[in-house]
Amino acid sequence: MRINTMSPLTQQLQKRNLSLCCLLVSALLLVSINIPVFAQGAPRLNSLFPAGGQLGTTVEIAIQGSDLDDAHTLIIEGDPGITAQLHAGGGEVDDTHKPVFEANCGQCHELRSPNNRSMTPAQWQATVQRMVTEKGAEIGAEAQTQIVAYLTSAARANAGLTAELTIAPDAPIGLREVRIVGKHGTSTAWPFEVTQIPDVVETESNNTPEAATTIELPSLINGVINPGGDEDYYVFEGRQGQRCIFSVKAYRLNNISQQFFNPTIAIFDAKGVEIARSNGFYSLDPLLDVTLPADGPYLLRIRDLLYRGNPDSVYRLTGGVLPYNTYLFPAGGTVPNPERQSEGSTEMFYGPPTPPEPNVIQCVVGGENLSETDWQVEVTADEQPGLKQVRTPYGIFPFIVNTHAEAVEENTAGRSVQETEFKARSLKRSGRRPYGEARQGPDLPDRTARKIRESEILFETKCSACHELRSPSNRALSTEEWERTITRMANKENADITPTERDRIITFVAQEAQRLGELIARQLEHAQQITTPGAVSGRISEPGEIDYYRFTISEGTSLGPWWVIFPFDNINETGFDTVYPPETEVDLDKEYIGKDGRKIGWYKTDRRGENVFSNVPEDDVTGYALTYLESDRDQNYLLSLGSDDTIKIWVNDELVFSKYVHRPLRRADDVIQLPVSKGRNKILVKVTNGYGPWGFFADIGGYSLTASAELLNSPLSPSLTLLDSEGQVLANNAGIGGRRNAIIDYSFNQPGVYAVRVEDIAGNGGAGYVYHLDVRPTTPDFAISVTPDNPNVGRGGTVLLEVTLQRRVGFTEPIRLSVENLPLGITASEGAILSSTGVTQGYITLTAAPDAELTHRVVQIVGSVTTTAGNEYQRAAMPVEVYRIQNNDQTVQRKNVVVSITETAPIILSTTLGKDGNSEVSTEPLEVVVTPDGSIDITVKVTRRRGNRQNLNLTAVGLPLGVRLQRRTTVLPRNQTEATLTLVPNIITTGAGGNQLRRNPFAGTQQTLPYTIVINAAVGQRRVASSPGIKLWLGNADNRDQDPPLGGN
Repeated sequence: MRINTMSPLTQQLQKRNLSLCCLLVSALLLVSINIPVFAQGAPRLNSLFPAGGQLGTTVEIAIQGSDLDDAHTLIIEGDPGITAQLHAGGGEVDDTHKPVFEANCGQCHELRSPNNRSMTPAQWQATVQRMVTEKGAEIGAEAQTQIVAYLTSAARANAGLTAELTIAPDAPIGLREVRIVGKHGTSTAWPFEVTQIPDVVETESNNTPEAATTIELPSLINGVINPGGDEDYYVFEGRQGQRCIFSVKAYRLNNISQQFFNPTIAIFDAKGVEIARSNGFYSLDPLLDVTLPADGPYLLRIRDLLYRGNPDSVYRLTGGVLPYNTYLFPAGGTVPNPERQSEGSTEMFYGPPTPPEPNVIQCVVGGENLSETDWQVEVTADEQPGLKQVRTPYGIFPFIVNTHAEAVEENTAGRSVQETEFKARSLKRSGRRPYGEARQGPDLPDRTARKIRESEILFETKCSACHELRSPSNRALSTEEWERTITRMANKENADITPTERDRIITFVAQEAQRLGELIARQLEHAQQITTPGAVSGRISEPGEIDYYRFTISEGTSLGPWWVIFPFDNINETGFDTVYPPETEVDLDKEYIGKDGRKIGWYKTDRRGENVFSNVPEDDVTGYALTYLESDRDQNYLLSLGSDDTIKIWVNDELVFSKYVHRPLRRADDVIQLPVSKGRNKILVKVTNGYGPWGFFADIGGYSLTASAELLNSPLSPSLTLLDSEGQVLANNAGIGGRRNAIIDYSFNQPGVYAVRVEDIAGNGGAGYVYHLDVRPTTPDFAISVTPDNPNVGRGGTVLLEVTLQRRVGFTEPIRLSVENLPLGITASEGAILSSTGVTQGYITLTAAPDAELTHRVVQIVGSVTTTAGNEYQRAAMPVEVYRIQNNDQTVQRKNVVVSITETAPIILSTTLGKDGNSEVSTEPLEVVVTPDGSIDITVKVTRRRGNRQNLNLTAVGLPLGVRLQRRTTVLPRNQTEATLTLVPNIITTGAGGNQLRRNPFAGTQQTLPYTIVINAAVGQRRVASSPGIKLWLGNADNRDQDPPLGGN
């Protein structure tokens, strides 16, 4: 790279006034960073500068952060190929080569003493090189090395923490994550990017157009926007017609930077006229795609949009005739058939088996500003299904390896549907009626058309501004989901909707959804057919495009017809545990005495859902439904269930599923394994209801539809919709856990042709908006995440880990949680996610022994499930860093969880039973049973160290439904060391205003594992200590050798 002064441009830009009011700048410099509530003063990396390096180079990085005292280790997570040497800040300056510096640079304005100028070692090195290459300084190679050594030593002494990273020439390109380990434990992570592109480090001062740094394209510039309204200027020579791309990475390096850094870039021509600007493209990261209008010099400026600055406002700016939104298409391929001989072959083979030939997939690599180039991807027989990385000269691309058929989107698939529907959406958004002709056609009487129009006006008046009630043409919900949503919105306190208006809006929306379905159904016969199981690679090539695919389900079935009997009693929620006659005998001709002395008997019905027992709501009732299923072999089906309210299922008189819950009726709330034997199988379902509508769904045969985009690094934000052959919505999903990969788990109640729709949520599109759609039978699976990703445990202290269930299908058994590879001296509590009760969180505590060795280690948090069928499944938790912005939690996926043992914890919590706290603290985990008729006192003892005298707020996490603290928060004054927290049952026996479901979790509870609750101490909102996990049971814990102390009388 050459660096020089562009004097003609400088002279022209001197006349331009590119500054703003200094008062505004000063006002906007006040920035604060919120610390996560779980942080406990954890070490934090705020930035690395530079945040990347080129293959085969050594990069010195400046490290900004907090609580990094006595740093001694740098951890690099990810691919190998980088070694590091950490340099602590401060210390003595090595003056060995100071005379060489003074002799050559003493009079140089740019190279004035490090004591008077703050730059990183990398910036000093770049400045010395610029003085030689640009200014013509007569400094020999040896003297340059000596000067850089002196300046580097001075920079390290005057600045903070630095490190030298040596990148091997063959290191895999891509992102790593860096952590620092010091006195207070392991820090949060920060990314470091390895690239093939030569990169340079910004050298100050380039804060004005006159001092712009000259660059040659292509370039990758590492820079920082410093305090005081810093602006960085770069100048380059361009040619007419060049399509130049300038892309900034800042937010994508550090999501937290959005609190203090919103980069904006602009390009000016030789006359100082702005020709392009970007304030954001990849979220807050700007990108400029500009075709230069003439030959000559151009000026590039980057600054903060609000004229702020911060040492952590780090950026990497790539510029040149470069591609972006690159892609590999198709995005998936099939493992070759492992069988040795082709079908129908009679040739005999002897000797070792010959592996099949690799499957070669013909792909293209392309992107914006990059013509598509042919590329071949080989998939060999020994490759495992999943994600592989394909390396090309244009980057590394994820590629999905499958065991079933892979197809590629046909260009004509669903095009007419897309165009028609997008036109309808555009009309709707513009206020015009897309269905006007149909509504006023000859088939609609004037009176009917007028009513429809009145209902439309009512919808637009009452609901058009509501985020949840936007038009059916802009939101894919089933008719039932629309009805529930509208009813919920109408019941809100600020909703100005009468019951009559609510019903008319529901009718209008149902008609709109039906009309849209008819429009889609007319075109689905032209949609591309995909096999099941199978997959297809597609892309949303243009803004507003919508892709449709058809597929056939051959084995879908709904259980039934049903023999039903009801109502038995369910007063005070007792019906769930009461054994009524159908559980002990089935006599279809016998009469029984039911609720309120009524004579009841079995009868046969084909009805389903809310009408399976009765077509009118009933309160405090229990019902049974019986059917038989023929099977040609012993096997496990997947059974998709929905119930209102509680449900039990027996197969051949063996209880296989039991769930005590209050909920509205929906399909597929639970997906379980249904074990059946060869021949005729008896299936008995029991449902109890508190009040209102009731019933159940039971469908055999589940499929999972997955649209992957984030997995492929695609910019697509997929919305996935499942449709029947009539175009009606069956299910939809726009991402699991906030991720850009959409999943629908669904059980089809009958064979037939179905369709799936793929689109971008925001209506964006382009050649790089690639997705991979997979349709296959559902298998039991789950996914979990864990936070924090850097638990630091003080000696004698305890840290809390929160594990969240992201997805569960095919089982309802509890998920056991464990920690693998813990350092010696740390013990983990038992934990579980009791997902059958509707719980989606589980908790683990890590406690360090008082004499534990000060060390750190990468660990794995693992979830394990053993189903009733005896199958075992294990999944590692995805590490997640959580931070807060404007009191909202934000998350970032990380590569590892690193546990550290630190010096003695400043605050240590321990717990004992009873109010007096006289019992000794046991080394065994505390264990309690809460019953419906009493309370339990837990004494919390606080050991304060290092003079800690702050008031502490004591709370609890992990409490199950039905148990609460008598006081939500207990304040422990600074001069006290003990407090009593009381657990009380929380049974809701009436629905307040119809909005609150009755619940009694003590009825029907069949715990096989305890809940884990944890007492936390906080200063304000910041958690500073946790107790070891406490095991909690509801009702009687009759599955253990010794019963813990019971609450109640």
